[in-house]
Amino acid sequence: MSIDERCVNELRVLSCEMITNAKSGHPGIALGAAPILYSLYANVLAVSPNDDKNINRDRFVLSAGHGSSILYATLHAMGFDISKEDLQNFRKIGSKTPGHPEAGLTSGVDASTGPLGQGVSNAVGMAIAEKHFGAVFNKPDCKVFDGKIFCLVGDGCLMEGISYEALSLAGNLCLDNLVLIYDCNKITIEGRTEITFNEDIQKRFESIGFEIFKVEDGNSVKEITSALQKAKKSKKPSVVVVPTVIGYGSVFAGNQKVHGTPLSYDQLEELELYLDVKKPFFELSSDVKKHFAEKIEQSKTRFAERDKLEEYKSKYPKDYKLLKSMFEKHDYQREIEKIKQIDVLAETTRDMNFEVQNKVSKILPNLFGGSADVATSTKAYVKFEKPFSKKQYTENYIHYGVREHAMAGISNGLALFGGLLPYQSCFLSFVDYLKPALRMSALQNLKILSVFSHDSITAGQDGPTHQPIEQLPSLRLIPNMIISRPYNRAEILATYIWLLQNKKPVCTLVSKDKQKFVESSIEDAMLGGYVLKENKKANITIVSTGNDVDRCLKAVEILSQKGIYARVVSMPCLSVFAEQAERYKNSVLGKLPKVFVEASAENIWYKFADKNDLIISLNTFGKSGSPQEVLKEFGFDENSLSKKIESWYKKLNK
Repeated sequence: MSIDERCVNELRVLSCEMITNAKSGHPGIALGAAPILYSLYANVLAVSPNDDKNINRDRFVLSAGHGSSILYATLHAMGFDISKEDLQNFRKIGSKTPGHPEAGLTSGVDASTGPLGQGVSNAVGMAIAEKHFGAVFNKPDCKVFDGKIFCLVGDGCLMEGISYEALSLAGNLCLDNLVLIYDCNKITIEGRTEITFNEDIQKRFESIGFEIFKVEDGNSVKEITSALQKAKKSKKPSVVVVPTVIGYGSVFAGNQKVHGTPLSYDQLEELELYLDVKKPFFELSSDVKKHFAEKIEQSKTRFAERDKLEEYKSKYPKDYKLLKSMFEKHDYQREIEKIKQIDVLAETTRDMNFEVQNKVSKILPNLFGGSADVATSTKAYVKFEKPFSKKQYTENYIHYGVREHAMAGISNGLALFGGLLPYQSCFLSFVDYLKPALRMSALQNLKILSVFSHDSITAGQDGPTHQPIEQLPSLRLIPNMIISRPYNRAEILATYIWLLQNKKPVCTLVSKDKQKFVESSIEDAMLGGYVLKENKKANITIVSTGNDVDRCLKAVEILSQKGIYARVVSMPCLSVFAEQAERYKNSVLGKLPKVFVEASAENIWYKFADKNDLIISLNTFGKSGSPQEVLKEFGFDENSLSKKIESWYKKLNK
């Protein structure tokens, strides 16, 4: 048995020891894909375990994140900061080796993965970022961005729609720095893939512009390494197809049961006998350790030959300073002060955001993003001469096409690569297309701006399919995400400041409704909720968001003629407001009876409402008609609002 085979087999056993010890995990992919991980890390990947965040490293995304045990075992063997104790704590709370890889937690992990297909879109995002930075910063005599993005996928990943969306775009953009590795075992949890998935993979990838490299023997380190080296040199995005056997070497080899069933200790002993592995429990044998030590040095050498940062710093100090400013961590305080000075004139929050975004782009040159084919409607784009394309990687605007889910997953990849502040945009009514990737944005603490327009039933004659009712409250349910529904300029500026101040994604909801704006201070807006219009004679408080604030202000004028006087609170972000001191929140909401007005489902407002307060919400789908017709139909025009509030107030004071 060759030393490469011994390394692979010991990694197989080590990963299964982790799973058996944890009584939880996925031995199927660990046993089948071990030769792939070994070949990649030992012979191909250019990354240093001592400098695993260097911007010019190769990156690896385990889209099939359930294979975390073989990734951790390989990283451990290759000198990354994962100890024997970390392996023993696999899947235990507080460990560096969770059930699925988590970026920022574990050395060598470039993306949090698990939901199948998400990692594919992340890898495409990283490849886009690499191309962009290379086009902007590389010089003929000094390339600081010359890395490759590798991504391991399984059959399940390729079944998911997001992977096809993302890979289709990768082919269109000719991302030759993207190498997909297809762990082709033709098994999913329910059985053989032929029951649901019998596509000609080669034709699929050829049709979207990929080059295909086939491996005949999925256990041959030599074959896999050769195919990966060829893929690195391809002038197209590439896929290396590796036929594997799920659960290789175990009693369940080739059976779907081994996907998520830990081996017993007896079955683990049988595996060791079959693979001829003799090593201490949770350790590698001395010969294998020695060989891995050589592979670690080779990997460091591959990386050192590429790492040109110090040379670049010496030759191009001005460019290096800009580059460093994009990637280094800082508080953005200087940029925030500039953003506070932005002044714009517009009749809708959609147009206002467009003007703000374009001015912010001058302050933040790393703002990068695009729209799912609706930029002219959402107005969420930065003016450009030519878009990002295979002919022009320098631009900061990218056309995503009608690919909402992939857009969000790619944005995650852009953020994970580092250096960029991604933004994305579509209609609010289609936000469910993005939701799984938005959840991953929040889980990974990624600074990403989502601009969702047409945020109300005032989408009008397009009808209920385009009139979001439940989407706003559903977004508010995602932890670690800032949801802003701005009413005026100050609140839009506050949204961009929240993006810079927090390690959280930010969603902003804008409207195409024309309205008159009552201006407020940015400092007030940044508190998430504040008194927009005070009234010394007030006997009620009205709380609202976004363009509903405008209708409430009009309703207040009508109510005042009937002896009902209101103070008006604008609350662009409920979660930011909820974080304020109790004294401040009480001063804003006050002790008067309250009315909460928002043309969406009501579930969130009970956090702030008292027993007798009035919540005016919408829990049914809309209808097709002009904006004013629809508002009147559902009781959200100023006249209807004033009547509802008057009726409630009279009952309250009987």
